[in-house]
Amino acid sequence: MQPLELQTGQRVAVAGTILHNSARTLVVTPAPHQPVAITRGQLLVLCEPVGPAERAEHACRIVTKAIRQTFYESDATSAASALRLAIVAANKALYQDNMRAAPDRRITVGVTAAALLGNDLFIAQVQPAQLFLRTGNKLRAIPTHPSWDPAQVNVAHVALTGALGASLFVEPEFFRAVVQAGDALLLSSSALVNRFDPPTMAALLASGDPAAILDAAYERASELAAIELLALTVQTPQPQPVAPPPAPARRSMSWFRHAPALPVRQPAPEPDPLAAPPPQPTFSPNPLPRPAPIDLGEPLAERIAQRAAPLPPSSMLGEDPPPPPIDLGDTFTDARPYGLRHPLRPPSAMTWRERLAWPWFTLSDMVREWRRERQLRRKSLTVSSYIPRGRGLTYRRTAPPFPWQLLLITVLVVAGAVLYGMNLSQRNNLQLATEYLVAAEERVAAVRTAPDEAAAREALQIAQQAIEAARASSEITVTNPGLWLRFSELEREYERLLAAVDRVSFLEPVVLARHPLPNGVFTTVIVPPALSGVTDPNRLEVVRYLYALDSDRDAARLYRIPRDGGTPEPYLEPGQPVGAAIVGSLRAALWRIDQVVAIDQAPNGFGYYFRQNDTWNYSKLGSSEIWPTPERLDVEEYAGNLYVWGAQAGEVLKFASGRYGDTPEFWLNPGVTRDAAVLSAIDMAVDGSIYLLQTNGTVLVFSFGQLVGQIVPANVSPPIAEVTRFVITGPPDAGFIFMLEPANERILQLDKRTGALIQQLRVRAEGEINLSQLTALSVDTSGARPVIYFASGNVIARAELPPPPRSFRDEAQP
Repeated sequence: MQPLELQTGQRVAVAGTILHNSARTLVVTPAPHQPVAITRGQLLVLCEPVGPAERAEHACRIVTKAIRQTFYESDATSAASALRLAIVAANKALYQDNMRAAPDRRITVGVTAAALLGNDLFIAQVQPAQLFLRTGNKLRAIPTHPSWDPAQVNVAHVALTGALGASLFVEPEFFRAVVQAGDALLLSSSALVNRFDPPTMAALLASGDPAAILDAAYERASELAAIELLALTVQTPQPQPVAPPPAPARRSMSWFRHAPALPVRQPAPEPDPLAAPPPQPTFSPNPLPRPAPIDLGEPLAERIAQRAAPLPPSSMLGEDPPPPPIDLGDTFTDARPYGLRHPLRPPSAMTWRERLAWPWFTLSDMVREWRRERQLRRKSLTVSSYIPRGRGLTYRRTAPPFPWQLLLITVLVVAGAVLYGMNLSQRNNLQLATEYLVAAEERVAAVRTAPDEAAAREALQIAQQAIEAARASSEITVTNPGLWLRFSELEREYERLLAAVDRVSFLEPVVLARHPLPNGVFTTVIVPPALSGVTDPNRLEVVRYLYALDSDRDAARLYRIPRDGGTPEPYLEPGQPVGAAIVGSLRAALWRIDQVVAIDQAPNGFGYYFRQNDTWNYSKLGSSEIWPTPERLDVEEYAGNLYVWGAQAGEVLKFASGRYGDTPEFWLNPGVTRDAAVLSAIDMAVDGSIYLLQTNGTVLVFSFGQLVGQIVPANVSPPIAEVTRFVITGPPDAGFIFMLEPANERILQLDKRTGALIQQLRVRAEGEINLSQLTALSVDTSGARPVIYFASGNVIARAELPPPPRSFRDEAQP
């Protein structure tokens, strides 16, 4: 089909005054540099407001802005689906604006939106609105008025649901037509159909001039209080004149005047300068002669290899060869170096091997000297010096007596030396261990004088190294009570400072219940607060239990557990009849005023279950049948109202107290719901304000639908990896935030106003509970001391909330 173009004209008159640049009409033609918008086509919109005249332009501006933005920016796959999404978005925006206005100032808007894509015309209409279309010499009015065709009953009159802004849900009527050149279209107010009959309107649209169509229509409806007109005619675009190609430049003919006559040939094509190879360098046929190489004789390696013996060092200096060396090998047969064989060193400089061998070296030296003296004595003896035995002289020599005294003295000296060495070594080790211990105590004391927490963490690392060095000493053991008690006190002080700097506190949990199924996991823990002055047996029976919801997506149950621990028993489960309803898979449970309530997901929507006189009752949540299946449905209660997060992306639905069957209202303002931070929130809490949690620990704070601030955790070490849930306690101007972080196995307690870290709650490694599977938390502040209940995997445990750690600058208490 050939391309088409539109000629448009528009006119809006209120109380006889023509309005220029009115928001009641909109004509959008995408520019050539907008390829995404071109695929959607041209957009034509006409609005008919019904309500206070002073708010008409404001309401139409909201509608046209939402239609234009959603039509061109949505992810729809066709122009028709984009029109539907645009009208739904415009209805939501106008409905939310009406909810913020007084009832007598609320306004509704009828709208006709058309999109021309090629030759296809897509029309979406929400009455009151009127459209006249002339295609192929046939006239059609949308909707068809009974005065034009009394026998026809228009479906639009039967299925009419109201204009934009009257309800949260709207469904437009859709039409499609194929247009050609010469066709015309008139969008107008609904009252214009009473001013024309079919032949007159057909003749008017056949004129093909938008100005004439507007003049004739306005002349007949000028007495109306307000009239909106938008006329369009379809024509083929005029062809643009094509400029002739420029004539080639003439070359000079002077060369042909002097050139000889040649046969006529076809001119050769001029060579392409980009395709021609680059010019090659030229070389001279007679290059310059090169100089002859210098003769350096034989290589130095060959000359050295030819010599039989190595040259003396002085041969290069012009001296004679040195004389042969003097051999002194036979001069001294038993020569010794001058000095001690085993020189003495201070014991502190000896190794433990030298200390053990030193007595034996001394003993061997003494024996050697004794034997040497004996040999010298024997050589010096003569015959006359021998002592005679018996009568007369004898040549028999007698041996000297054995030196028992010398041996005894040697043994005593060796034993004394060994004992002295051992005592000296022990004293040295004790002195070294004491020095290590004193250094560690100084490092730990330096932590308390650090100017800030960053410097304190660095001082703790240095103190840890000193403590490890002291722990490696062999003298700091249980057998040495003085050093052991001193070292134990140092370790306790180090742990206290570490907890004070990083604000770590340890829980003492008590297991209350385990999931009855092998692979069951609890996702919600509900702790009823203490009820004072209550005498109703049913209400007293409720507070005697804890309530927990498991994670089975298809058959989740609500369990009841004795408050002091016990076996969980099903309290509400899928398939259980409640009145005329059958319980579906439970998606949420919470405490409301004085009882536990539950939310389930059934094929026909989400249901609200509550107790009355020890019996379950059922109420369907309004408009829940159109909710998508959420990954996680978070329901919170405040002042009897229910706030739902997860039913609609980026939006908080509010059910007024006692009116859970009515359509909920959108709590957030429209501009907030498109924020990426809001769309990525993972959990919600309510205390008068609404808090939305991000995975990095940032908490967005909303009041009256507007973002009023955010809470960023500060001074958390190690930094937050990923939080999964959080709990808010206290009034709006005070209290705490508790965040679950299974990745680091901890629960963070933060100040609600500043985000400052109060303490990190952990469990000891040797306990039977770990926090790597944290799924739920509940804080009971009704007693004298807060008590926390948490679910980790299939376990529900209870622990008292420990007091925050003291400052690292405080001295240790005895």
